[in-house]
Amino acid sequence: MITAGLLVASLAAAASASGPYRSLHKRQSSDNSTQAAPAVTGATYDGQCFYPKPTDDFVLDEYLGRWYQVAGTLAPFTAGCKCIVADYALNDNGTVNVQNGCELNGTQIPIEGTATPVSPYAGYGHVGVLRVQFPGQPGPDCPGPNYIVQDIGLSSDDDCHGKVAADDDNAFAIVQASNFTTLFLLSRNQNPSNASIEAWLERARKQGSNLDNVAITDQTNCQFT
Repeated sequence: MITAGLLVASLAAAASASGPYRSLHKRQSSDNSTQAAPAVTGATYDGQCFYPKPTDDFVLDEYLGRWYQVAGTLAPFTAGCKCIVADYALNDNGTVNVQNGCELNGTQIPIEGTATPVSPYAGYGHVGVLRVQFPGQPGPDCPGPNYIVQDIGLSSDDDCHGKVAADDDNAFAIVQASNFTTLFLLSRNQNPSNASIEAWLERARKQGSNLDNVAITDQTNCQFT
């Protein structure tokens, strides 16, 4: 593995419908200027793909349970969806059962998959790196993890990093895919403040995420969550 500075599968819900991103609100800069470019940050290169550095604060048992996607990269599999959630539970063999869901035109859209923790000896990170697969879908293009937990915490302030467990009711998590292609900002709170969301998105940008195609997820008036 090579560590380098560098400026898909995921655990988000999948929706089969096509159409505009009606339930994802495109972000705009507060001063109508061009949004800042992603920061240069460290990454691992395996000869084929780049991988974000995971947080050292990841504890799988604390990470299990329900997370709400409060923002994320626009993608076809969430087109038209609102109320995107992910439920994680430990399987007997050490893998993680993934139950994702969203609402589309008043209908619940579920998908179930498996997340396999990547060995710490593989060189991608000791914790917080997983490889996710959904039945009937092609595997990831990259040989390494496609679900990397970059950060977990309550506050977007740097001095609060690592001082909160992932099972706290107000925890946030920054999740990225290989090659920094897909950002998911997750929250234990279904409706955190917009200020908190924007602060965490800025934190994600500083860790290499491109926010140009990131939108806020509609988590209001949800029928099933």
